[in-house]
Amino acid sequence: MEADQRFEPGALHARSAELEHASAQEILAYALETYAPRIAISTAFGVEGCALVHMAVQIDPGVRVYTVDTGYLFPETQALAQRLVDKYGVHVETFHPALTVAEQDERHGPDLYARDSDACCAMRKIEPTQRALTGLDAWIAGLRRDQGGATRAQIQILERYDHDDGAPLIKVHPLANWTRSDTWRYVLQNEVPYNPLLDQGYKSIGCWPCTKPVDAEADERAGRWGGRKAECGIHTFLPRRDG
Repeated sequence: MEADQRFEPGALHARSAELEHASAQEILAYALETYAPRIAISTAFGVEGCALVHMAVQIDPGVRVYTVDTGYLFPETQALAQRLVDKYGVHVETFHPALTVAEQDERHGPDLYARDSDACCAMRKIEPTQRALTGLDAWIAGLRRDQGGATRAQIQILERYDHDDGAPLIKVHPLANWTRSDTWRYVLQNEVPYNPLLDQGYKSIGCWPCTKPVDAEADERAGRWGGRKAECGIHTFLPRRDG
């Protein structure tokens, strides 16, 4: 049987290289057409995710969007999610951890995030993401190369990963070549709603116990986890198959 070129690592690598010269909108359109209907955008309602939602609904108003509600979201993040739903008519599917915060506190002790942030992220972010990705052929994420760190600096436009059962999952990074300035330019020019905390010294927003405002000169992700780590694990837990 001939290999499906949408997933074959060599063909995928070549197509990813071609898309290096495409706009974010062209990459998104390619992905939504190629992997429909088993494709979704993930967003935690950072400025990149808001930009992607705006782009995507111009291409496919019924695009699938999902988020993970960790139980520790800022009220401003929850309000932003509703603003996007109201403005763009997009349906956002919300996944929750298996345990509520109260159940986690009872089982593992209070404030696990302060004692073992990796364990907390695994339960409150990674496990719900695994469920969200079940059955998908492709996953669109808002990572940029200039966000720093080895994980993000090396991302490709298209990357091949495997589900636990070995089925392929293509991760798509339409904004890989964007800068922070590009993102803000797009959001402001298109009047895309964004989190007001980003005007209050926050540069990257996650769970409220592990997110702090930072100086203007600080690294974009310096306000996360008190500098103890740069990734929660959502973008690193899957095995990657390079082309």
